[in-house]
Amino acid sequence: MTRRDAARGGAARGLALLLALAPALLAPALLAEAARADEGCEEPPGDPVIVGDGADPVCEEDGEEHGPDADEGGGDAPAGGDGKPADPAAKPDDEGEGKGARWFAVHAGELHTGARQVLRDVTVLARDGRIVAIGHDVALPPGTEVLDARGLRAYPGLVAFEASGLVGGAPEDSTDVYSLDLQLALSGGVTTVAQGTTVAKLTWGTLEGHLVARDAYLRLDASSRGLRTLRDELERLRAYQRKKRAWDLDRARGLPDAPEPDRRWISGRLAQLERLLQGQTRGVLAASDRATLTAVATLALDFQVRLVVVGAEEAWTVSDLLGRAGVACVVVSRSRRDEDARRAQDTGWTIENAARLHARGVPVALVPGSRGVSLGGLGGRDLMTFNLEAAFAVRGGLSEQDALAAITLVPARLLGVDDRVGSVEVGKDLDLALTRGDLLRYTTLVEYTVVHGRVAYDKAKEPLLRAVRSRDHDGQTVPIPQLWPRRVGEPEPELPPAER
Repeated sequence: MTRRDAARGGAARGLALLLALAPALLAPALLAEAARADEGCEEPPGDPVIVGDGADPVCEEDGEEHGPDADEGGGDAPAGGDGKPADPAAKPDDEGEGKGARWFAVHAGELHTGARQVLRDVTVLARDGRIVAIGHDVALPPGTEVLDARGLRAYPGLVAFEASGLVGGAPEDSTDVYSLDLQLALSGGVTTVAQGTTVAKLTWGTLEGHLVARDAYLRLDASSRGLRTLRDELERLRAYQRKKRAWDLDRARGLPDAPEPDRRWISGRLAQLERLLQGQTRGVLAASDRATLTAVATLALDFQVRLVVVGAEEAWTVSDLLGRAGVACVVVSRSRRDEDARRAQDTGWTIENAARLHARGVPVALVPGSRGVSLGGLGGRDLMTFNLEAAFAVRGGLSEQDALAAITLVPARLLGVDDRVGSVEVGKDLDLALTRGDLLRYTTLVEYTVVHGRVAYDKAKEPLLRAVRSRDHDGQTVPIPQLWPRRVGEPEPELPPAER
């Protein structure tokens, strides 16, 4: 027998001995693991509406995790808005980035993403207010706060292109995050507003994520004098741009040096108009009549600038011109303007205004007649009923998807913040309005409003509307007895349990 054959025989005998002893060596470890599993966590009872932990049970007695998802995160990779696996940022345990993060998830029965998608029985997961996963089998990290809305419809938070009385002049310092008006706007599903040129979120009780953008657009004057002045200023700036471009070309060709065109006069308002001319911002004007709208569209065509017209009651009469000029319109569906019988041209208002503009390629955003919250006079025309403006646009011929976009994604685009709000997509902020029925139905009330990954409004916890189609009474209105006035000595009426 050679040495090689002897070595092979020894290795074979060693392997056989190891296999024979393996059960005895592994038995203690297996028994210990089984005992530790038997001591393990009990499955908690049915989920409440909001729970502190949306993950699988985890045993922490020995400082380690032993739940089914403890090692690999469990389930499929979180999905993006298209149902495909999201980018690495969507993995809750990726490289330890989730440590110390604020996790929030919503289980929705039906999710209208605002990007022409409707997903059913879906989970949306957010980290520190930003969506990281959307899908049917999203693994939730330990400590995730969960909103169980499987019986509700979820829509993107509404975006108001113009608002008043909700945001302070310096939002991070002067906004009252506990104001009644802010709460009432949240009850209408409004999550983002533009007040002046500042864009802010209606973050209830906190300033985290409140400020979205400053100087979102440039306010312009649409009067006859204002438009003449604007045209002259843009002509001066365009002439300077031509001189500067010619100077740059001569310098690149090595021609004799000439003095660089002087730009010291471009400051203040002219510097802002230069940004407009360069396409870095939008100009916003208030105009309603046909003549002014025609002048605005002509200006946009001549200088190739991006303009937004607020009001635009007669915009339907010049919709073709506005579409060619790329002018956007912010309209009130129920705003009225009488026809001018002295003119042979089309004038006046029509409920089809938004639909006709959209058909000609004009971006249309909707706003209510009152830009704030009104507690007096005729109701139904302020931010509390913002959804009704979209409903009236549908009555005028606009599709439901386009009407929803007109109060979510389109105003977000016009404000330059559509990378954060306006639709429910991975990478954007988690802002939602959750309802029992169709958002565009006049009887529908918002049940929850989520802003920046937090429940900012819960109808069942707020006394103003909780008795109207109450969740505690299968959607029926709770009868409230007359509390005042009552006669002397008359006993105090007994309130329903939900109102005590």
